[in-house]
Amino acid sequence: MSAKNSPAPADHDIRSVVVSVATFRRPQLLSQLLNMCIAQTAEVDARVRIVIVDNDPQASARESVSHFPGVEYLHEPAPGIAAARNRGLDATTEDDDAIIFIDDDELPAPGWLREIVAYAVAQGADIVTGPVEPIITDSVPRWIVAGGFWRRQNGISGSTPDSVATNNTLLRLATWRANPTRFSEALSMKGGSDTEFFRSLRAAAPLKVLWCAEAVVSEHIIPERANAKWLFRRAIRIGNINARYRRRAAALMGGIARIGVGLPFVAFDFAVHRQPMARSWNMLAHGLGMVGNVLNVDLIEYRRRTNGA
Repeated sequence: MSAKNSPAPADHDIRSVVVSVATFRRPQLLSQLLNMCIAQTAEVDARVRIVIVDNDPQASARESVSHFPGVEYLHEPAPGIAAARNRGLDATTEDDDAIIFIDDDELPAPGWLREIVAYAVAQGADIVTGPVEPIITDSVPRWIVAGGFWRRQNGISGSTPDSVATNNTLLRLATWRANPTRFSEALSMKGGSDTEFFRSLRAAAPLKVLWCAEAVVSEHIIPERANAKWLFRRAIRIGNINARYRRRAAALMGGIARIGVGLPFVAFDFAVHRQPMARSWNMLAHGLGMVGNVLNVDLIEYRRRTNGA
């Protein structure tokens, strides 16, 4: 059943919602996203504010956003995704009831905005998150698709996700105002600031965090990410993040165990499938990342040069 058909308790109403997009030098993708978001605003029984936070020191998104009347533009020159996300939070007002985070390389499916807002209202949820499906083009190597490297977290509506990110998530602002957590700018270049943000919120108070399978967005696989080096580095970074929430001894032993299991399975995949497969590849890389974190060697995935590039 579509969320919009469920009765909504009045005290769970969302009358004003902010769609917050942090962007960095993706003008064409950002324009596509804005076109699709704007087209969906009339379907929502709430005021919708679309706020773009440009994290490029040169403010390169300003011109693109200027072609979309009514879209709010903010410039956040402090480098890093965490600073941009915090600026999006700061752009909310007391009149806003919820904020939705979506990335600038994503496209919402038809009805996405209606579904995620209506589901939060119907269920009285504090946080609602949904699927992110890859856009597979001919430019993506077949081994990446065959190996399952772009499969994302999924679930049924009403289930509770293990983790929450900012790529397709609604957060009630009353929940955040009760515990005004910030995205950690110390993690901007390492990654995982969104994971820590939502973990902190969930640790501070019992929250209703739900999956909405009907609120779907699609993600472009940009060319620089469609290769073995990027995928392996990303998996190592996830291992770095996972280790942060374990005791050092547990993280070290868990990392060593993953390496010990992952290595022979990677060898098996190459022998049998003639290519790496995501499950064993990620197990090995996660283990390396966990051990690296214990040894204070975290991968810096989002490093920028001093000129802001």
